[in-house]
Amino acid sequence: MEIRKVQVTGGSSFIVSLPKEWIKTSGIHKNDPVGLIIQPDGSLTVTPGISGKASERVKIFDLNRFDGADILFRSLIGAYVAGYNIIEIVSPGRIPSWVHKSVRKFTQRTVGQEVSDQTDKKIVIRDLLNPGEMPFASTLRRMGVIVAGMQRDAVFALKTRDEELVEDVILRDRDVNRLYWLVSRQFNLLLRNVSLSREMGVDIELALIYLQISRVIELVGDHVVKVAESIRSLMYTSLEKKMIDLIEVKSRESLDIFEGSLESFFEKDILKANTLISDVHDFVEKCNDVSGWLFDLGVSGVVSIGYCVENFRRVGEYAGVISENAINYLVNENP
Repeated sequence: MEIRKVQVTGGSSFIVSLPKEWIKTSGIHKNDPVGLIIQPDGSLTVTPGISGKASERVKIFDLNRFDGADILFRSLIGAYVAGYNIIEIVSPGRIPSWVHKSVRKFTQRTVGQEVSDQTDKKIVIRDLLNPGEMPFASTLRRMGVIVAGMQRDAVFALKTRDEELVEDVILRDRDVNRLYWLVSRQFNLLLRNVSLSREMGVDIELALIYLQISRVIELVGDHVVKVAESIRSLMYTSLEKKMIDLIEVKSRESLDIFEGSLESFFEKDILKANTLISDVHDFVEKCNDVSGWLFDLGVSGVVSIGYCVENFRRVGEYAGVISENAINYLVNENP
């Protein structure tokens, strides 16, 4: 950290000189404008970028370094999350078909990514999304709605023996991942260009909370998929009504806590968040009791039913993590 003294000029203007190395690195010249952003903690950010637009960053992938579709896809996701605006895939020879499949999979599972140019030896993917068009709060709400809907539909599919609905629930997890990657990307863009905070309507501190909660929701989605897979194995199993009712009740209880935790965050209700954390402890104990009771039964499908209860328990526990994040943020916001 450099320490510089504030000077007064003209009797009323306060000035401070800027580091020469920073001026050179940023390419600033005489009479160029710079942006001044007041942060929530009272600090001042000086930025050479005053347009509020993300700077253009290019990532080039040489196909000589890749030996399969999976690693290429993961690398494309990595570049997307890191905030690259342009991704180029280049090859010394004709681009093989598996690359086109990976690119198509990538553009379908991300937001705002489109192929803008393509030749026999090169593919260019460009980001068409304005960061301000996808607010953090809206994305998080959408993630929560998708996950809760997945779990409700999975249980409904068991009651109606609808195998197609179960498969649809499992596929919907891709939408949850898609939105989580978007939040991660938005956060990294904000880190690289704090002037975007005004356009995104969020400061870095709150953006970090959104990122943490989005990760938790993504993990909840993974457990809901496990519930759906367990229910798929029960499709052709004869179950007593009390077993189906048990699954339905535990699903509803876990979702009440999960949706309540998100509401406590968005409504800035610290008391509700604290109450929900207590509810989580009670719910976990009930699930543990049910699991012990199930293993003493000799009914068909008991293992899959136990897996369902176990994953409902995990959903409740992750809801508790969301409430803890909400409290941590709200305490800091309202000291």
